[in-house]
Formats: sequence, structure tokens, C-alpha cells
Amino acid sequence: MGINTLRILAASEASQFGQAPDRIRPELTQSPGIYNNDVWEGLDWILAQLPHFNMTACISLGNFWTWSGGAPQYVSWATNTRIPYPVQWDHKQKVFAGGDYDEFLTYTAHFYNNTHAQKWYRTHIRRVLTRTNSVTNVPYRRDPNIMAWELMNEPQYIRGYELELAKWIDDSARLVHALAPMHLVTPGAESKNGAHAFKLMHASPYVTLASCHFWPLNWGYYNATDPTIHSIQESISKMQVFVRNNAQWTCELNKPTVLFEFGLMRDNWGKWGGPLDAYDPRAPVTHRDMFYQAVYKEVTRHLNNGFAGAAFWAYAGEARPPTEPTEMTWTGDPPHEPPGWNSIYDMDVSTLRIIQSFNSSW
Repeated sequence: MGINTLRILAASEASQFGQAPDRIRPELTQSPGIYNNDVWEGLDWILAQLPHFNMTACISLGNFWTWSGGAPQYVSWATNTRIPYPVQWDHKQKVFAGGDYDEFLTYTAHFYNNTHAQKWYRTHIRRVLTRTNSVTNVPYRRDPNIMAWELMNEPQYIRGYELELAKWIDDSARLVHALAPMHLVTPGAESKNGAHAFKLMHASPYVTLASCHFWPLNWGYYNATDPTIHSIQESISKMQVFVRNNAQWTCELNKPTVLFEFGLMRDNWGKWGGPLDAYDPRAPVTHRDMFYQAVYKEVTRHLNNGFAGAAFWAYAGEARPPTEPTEMTWTGDPPHEPPGWNSIYDMDVSTLRIIQSFNSSW
């Protein structure tokens, strides 16, 4: 496919209340400062493979969402309270279930200003960046195969916490830069909240790479059950404006940006119109292919004029969703979402050709 960069999560946090319903496992951090050495060695191994495939990595140091523990787990540790989970996928019942999204955001926002959470998070940064790879004997902070450090996957811009968010980004980026001055630093933002939020989240002089994500279904632009051109064209139009705006904003800050995430589910109409059919690997990818082509075309228009690349979510390869209810399964989708929702499989020839065409044009 011509892929030259992977995004790898170097953080996962366990709950003190037992196995969480949507958590990847085994977790790297069992409790603050206590680590699972097997997971460390797995991370060592995958980093050691990168040069064999002419790849580099963007390493994420945290996550805003519960599927890896993330920021809400830091708050849970600090306050010894249970996380108010938002709506997420129930793997056994095969339905979306859960609580209030706004309640979850308010709870997790305390990560930005909780003294204990910030202390543990920065301790984790130091543990990761000062680690020496057990396979290559190269310290992470000096590893030439690491392109960038991402402070967190999708830190949310939450009204009332703007100053705390900006301070967290600046303090964290300063620490990463001090430990690994030859690597890029990005906040991991979706950049979906307009120019002011974008510039606030990328203003720190220690942030050297901007980021953005685009999710038309999650953000309400795409109707998955509409087979007409209208729904997918609306998504493409919104994406084009989004890419152009992010190119403009990042140029104004004199920093490059990368579209680190974008994706779309399979067709969910006609023969494949059932509630679970869009997760079936046999379902067509008519709209997905149209969307991918449009994304790559728009990003290409802004290469070296704001944008430095684009990374789709996500490649599942040979993995397939389970045919029977199960507690957990792995495709390219995180465990709080249905397996197969945005996954690209090794048999998705048309989509793979679109990806390869974009990558080969560089």
C-alpha cells in the first residue's frame, strides 16, 4: 500500500474497579507507576520492525477516550470514582448502550487540571521517552524511527476548560521536547471546533506538528442508510471545507499538519440494510471509496501548503468480525465501537488501490 508511517498507542490504563467493559487488554499501566513488562516488550518489538518496512511512527502518549483507559482513567484513579461511560458498543448484545455524553465530557475534563492526574501523566511521559528498547538497545527518545510524539488521541476542547487545556498542552509539549528534541510533537487534536480552538491547541512553541481528524458519520454529516448521492456528497463537501480551513490555519502558524484519521463505514442499504450488515466484510464499499478518493484529492491539493500527509483509519488485514456474540474481538476498530465499523480488510481491493495510488504519488 505504500504506507510509511504508523500511529502507535504507547498508553493503556487499567481500572481499579476490575475489568472495564470496553478496555483493550492487557493494559500497559496497571496502576500509577506500575507497568506490565510484557506489553513494554511488545512495544519494543514493533518499533524494532519499522526500519525493515521503511516506516516511521507517531507515538501517542495518551487517549481522551475510555477504550484504552485514557484521561478518564487518570481522573478515576485520582478521585477513586467510577467513570460515567458514554454510549458505546456492547460486544455481547451487539448494540450501542451507555450513559450521557456530556456527563462523560465534564468528568474527563478534570484531567486537565487535576494535580494527581497531571503528575501521573507526566511520569508516564518520562517512562516512555527514557525507556531503552530491549530489542534494539536504542532509547526511545533517540530512536530515528520515531517521527513524532502525540500528547493524546483526540484531547477535547471543552468550554470552561480552555485555559487548562492550553496549559496542559504547553507543559506536556515542553516536557516531550526537552526529552526528545529531535522528534516532532503534536497535540493529537481533531481540530473540529474552528479557528480559535485550533490555534489555542497548536499555539505552544513546543508543538511542531499540527493534527486533524475527520469523521463524517460520527459528526452527523453522513446518513449510512441513504443510498443516494446526497448523503455522501454532503460528507465530501464538509470534508473539503474542513481540509481547506485546516490548511489555512496551520499555514498561519507556520507549522505542517497531518490528517491523522479519517474513515467511513461500509454500505448500509438494500441487501445490506440491516442494523449489523454494515459491519459485515461482504458489504460493498461504494460510498467509502468515493469518500477516500475525495479525501486524497483534497489533501493532495494542499500538500506542502499546509498538509504533510493523510492516514486512514484503519487497516484490519486478515482480521474479521466475530459471527457470534463475544466479549472482545480485534479488527481495526477500538473496542468501544463495533468490530468492522471502519476496518479495511485485505480483500477490499478497490479501497486498497485508492490508498496505494495516493501513497505512490508522493
